[in-house]
Amino acid sequence: MARYEAHLQCPGLELASFQQQLNGVAGAVGAELNWLDKRNATIALLLQPQGISVRLLFEFRGHGNITCLLSSREGMGRGAPQSKACFERVLTLLAEQLQSFDLSYRSDRDGPIRQR
Repeated sequence: MARYEAHLQCPGLELASFQQQLNGVAGAVGAELNWLDKRNATIALLLQPQGISVRLLFEFRGHGNITCLLSSREGMGRGAPQSKACFERVLTLLAEQLQSFDLSYRSDRDGPIRQR
């Protein structure tokens, strides 16, 4: 199972602007954006040609902090190339929407996604 996580720091980003920009990203990838609540949303995609199901979760944590998580059933043995390409495309689309942000991300190969 592939998992990728990105943390974005967007100084000055407000919730309403984040919601609007995320709607633009969903439209660009041709997927429906589902709001779980006013700060959390998901996008589900089916990657072709193998039909790999991908789910992206976006969390607005306030003060311009955003977390993006991607999960799919694609194996990490070969680095999950389709899932990684999808994740990078979504991050590129976010970069086009947001004026400036700092980004860091890692995969399961680097250890657990979250350590509590």
